[in-house]
Amino acid sequence: MDIAILDLEWNAAYSRKRKGYINEIIEFGAVKCDADPSTGKLRRKSSFSCFVRPQVSKRLNSVVADLTSITEENLTGGSAFMRVVSRFRRWLGDCLVMTWGLADIHTLIENCRYFSGSIQVPFLTQYCDLQRYAEEYLGLGTAEQAGLEKVAHLLGLDSQGLTQHRALDDSLLALGVLEKIFDKQAIAAHTQDCGREFYQRMTFRTSYVRDLEDPRVKPEYLSFDCPRCGGKSESVGRWSARNRGFRAEFRCESCGYRFVGRVMVKQKYEGIAVSKKTLPVPVIEAPREGTPGPVGNMELEQKEGVGVLRFSAWKGLEEVTHAFTTRIGGVSKGEFAALNLGFGRGDQEENVCENYRRFCRAAGFHPDSLVCGAQVHRTDIRRVGTEHQGLGIWKAQDIDSADGLCTDQPGVTLVVYAADCVPVYFVDREHRAIGLAHAGWRGAVSGMPEVMVRRMAEEFGTDPAQLLAAIGPSICKNCFEVDEPVAREFLALPGADAFVTGPAHDKYHVDLWECCRQSLLGAGVLPEHITVGHVCTMEESDLLFSHRKTRGQRGSNCAMLALRP
Repeated sequence: MDIAILDLEWNAAYSRKRKGYINEIIEFGAVKCDADPSTGKLRRKSSFSCFVRPQVSKRLNSVVADLTSITEENLTGGSAFMRVVSRFRRWLGDCLVMTWGLADIHTLIENCRYFSGSIQVPFLTQYCDLQRYAEEYLGLGTAEQAGLEKVAHLLGLDSQGLTQHRALDDSLLALGVLEKIFDKQAIAAHTQDCGREFYQRMTFRTSYVRDLEDPRVKPEYLSFDCPRCGGKSESVGRWSARNRGFRAEFRCESCGYRFVGRVMVKQKYEGIAVSKKTLPVPVIEAPREGTPGPVGNMELEQKEGVGVLRFSAWKGLEEVTHAFTTRIGGVSKGEFAALNLGFGRGDQEENVCENYRRFCRAAGFHPDSLVCGAQVHRTDIRRVGTEHQGLGIWKAQDIDSADGLCTDQPGVTLVVYAADCVPVYFVDREHRAIGLAHAGWRGAVSGMPEVMVRRMAEEFGTDPAQLLAAIGPSICKNCFEVDEPVAREFLALPGADAFVTGPAHDKYHVDLWECCRQSLLGAGVLPEHITVGHVCTMEESDLLFSHRKTRGQRGSNCAMLALRP
């Protein structure tokens, strides 16, 4: 059988039909080969390259445009997705299809479901994940996915003359990898028939078990040996559920060492996967005594004993009420002291509710007006109104993903959680509209600030040159140390020298504030309209909750923004 290596490029496009984002495919690239009967080596036969004309959103994300060098003019000459699928099917014939990793297959299924109503990809009969095969062949393991460029470098391949992040060139580079490690029998072991079970596996949504009483949580999952001496350890505190897992403090019966045991129970298609880890007991600082005054480019206010942070530059902004929470003035205890606003972190629910009431009273919001998104570190944005009041706070979430919220209705308070991630505030004074975005490192890499600017332009007619934006408290560059795989994501962005430094001792430092500022500038926001709070959650951990500082044992901060009536 012939082998075809397929690569796709796509654009994050907002779909009004789905009320969410879809990774809309904008380019197909593939190369076909077979094995020479006399030598057993691969030989190239033909290639396929085609742009796909966007049907969901004609606006190309600038991050995608810079990464791929694809232009909107390129795409206007393309064909509709299902027409390209038909053309590709005729070119493909009877072929084993390979992609580098499963992301392209998941995106293909998503696009076929969107444009044809069926999850079946018409040209898939047999499939092999070339990335997984290469990782196993080279003994790289699966703890960290190996990128195509990394594997090509390990194999001594010269990628000069090939453009990264272009579909055909990436498929040619993948073919170079396959030529180096081709083994017909080994590939056969990695080949799957694309029947019902294949699609069930591909569309299965991995979930985390979040209830200790769930029968899938076995007693042995909750036991830990001492990481120092290997002796038996006993838990010395109650288990708490947080960050998709459970944790408790332990004490070794032999050497007395105290540590934190963390367990995550994941329901995968293949069954239950359990991840266990031991961590040092973090040092939890008591909240500071609140002294009103400047903190970075923000002002700490105190009312009724509750600390409230606001941007100094927005003091005269009468159209909105904005704030960022602090640890000062709540009723929570221990690691949640004192103003924890996170319901799912193990704090008592009545404490969190009282904290919301206290902060809203001090900062000038009505507790019933709060609306929070379902934050999953993506770039999905939801427009909300008065009918959504209470969602994510007093009412259960009704959607799976919304890392950004926008509205033009007074009486709706937008809320995002942040405890090292970046909250970005947006105010359109001309159209009386606001937005609030959560940008962790994944959101920053994906251009979340720019995505919000574009969404507000679509929803409210916002002119980026008139938009005001402010970057709230989060981890600063000095504290945000990352490994090479994360740094590589940022280094692929234009102007990365402005916000990535290193490596030093195999670590890089990333300035999320500057990365988000560059994203805003790229969207057309004027530099004089951008305020950076310059407040680091990790350096000010007695004022704000920091995930890194406390190794996840913490409460939650909130950013809030509302239009005044």
